[in-house]
Amino acid sequence: MSLSKHTSISKQQGNVYIIAIFVIVVLGMLTLNLTRIAWSNQDTLTREVLGTQASLLAQSGNEWALTHLFPLNEADDFASLKGRCGSLGTSAVDAANALVANSDIPCSSPIISCEVSPENIPDDLKHLKVTTRAKCNESNVFEVEREETVWVRGVKGE
Repeated sequence: MSLSKHTSISKQQGNVYIIAIFVIVVLGMLTLNLTRIAWSNQDTLTREVLGTQASLLAQSGNEWALTHLFPLNEADDFASLKGRCGSLGTSAVDAANALVANSDIPCSSPIISCEVSPENIPDDLKHLKVTTRAKCNESNVFEVEREETVWVRGVKGE
């Protein structure tokens, strides 16, 4: 008994449709996963760049604050530093605005603050805490915030 060619070809056509649908589904899922990976990499890179910008801006704010606290040819004992710490407010706002205005980064002005240690601490351990908080965002989609802190002590007179 022999089968005709027509019968064997019609039986194989159903298999081709199943294989074609399987290949299309597998390629579609592969494309979807590759797109998701590419988007994830772009998201990570954007956050990393914004984080670096915010960190460097916060560091710049602290460096400015240290320059304000330790001016050239001025006393650098704790009492003098404490007085300069109290006057940091308005000039810190101007400096923070200048830091952002002179750069091309998508960040808001950093917040620079100075705190004096509690009064119940012994004199040789008194310190100032200078903190700068910077926030950067890209098109209001990603927002990254970094905070840098510097501890400052006065120099003892000789």
